[in-house]
Amino acid sequence: MATLNLGILGGFSGTVGTVVGSTNKKGDDIIRARSKKRRSANTEGQVSQQTKFGATTGFMQPLNALLKTGLKQKASAENMSAYNYACRHALKNAVAGTDAQPELDYSKVIISDGSLSRISGATAIKEGDNIKFSWSDSVESAVGKVTDKVNLLVYNVTNGEISYSMGEVLRSAKTANLPIPYSETNDQLLFYLFFQSASDPTLVSTSQYLGTVTVTE
Repeated sequence: MATLNLGILGGFSGTVGTVVGSTNKKGDDIIRARSKKRRSANTEGQVSQQTKFGATTGFMQPLNALLKTGLKQKASAENMSAYNYACRHALKNAVAGTDAQPELDYSKVIISDGSLSRISGATAIKEGDNIKFSWSDSVESAVGKVTDKVNLLVYNVTNGEISYSMGEVLRSAKTANLPIPYSETNDQLLFYLFFQSASDPTLVSTSQYLGTVTVTE
């Protein structure tokens, strides 16, 4: 707010553009910015969409390092970041629950997307303080080689802690252990696996969700 000291046109009353003119009790000419209209409250649909978006982005944030490997090629083809590609896919395909309480279907989330063949029968089992991953090294009539790298993830989705291995294990090994990330009783652990070509790092398989387990102790 400002006081006019008889400018070239003197004081004025009313609204002109983005300013409002008036006179106070002392006879001073006052000018102030016009108040902005208040935005109406978000609709129920907008609140629901914001909740879905928040749940999705919150889930993806700890996984950025893996996403940059697993989704680099697909995301680049659409001029997107790997993180944004992953979030878009999850919002479109993995949101479950209700509008009031949306949740993610973890089996439909992807952390990699590519043309290398996935493998049937891969498993992840809790053994003490570790998760034991197992898979077949069979690549007959499939796109892949025994020299492919295996990327593994244990994700404590309750607290956002992760444990992962990228490129340290080959498909031919058929098994690997990962330590459980920091966890407390009743935390939920998720397990994912995807393959990556040793000769072409951009060539990957679409990630596989291997299940979940609740920490009991």
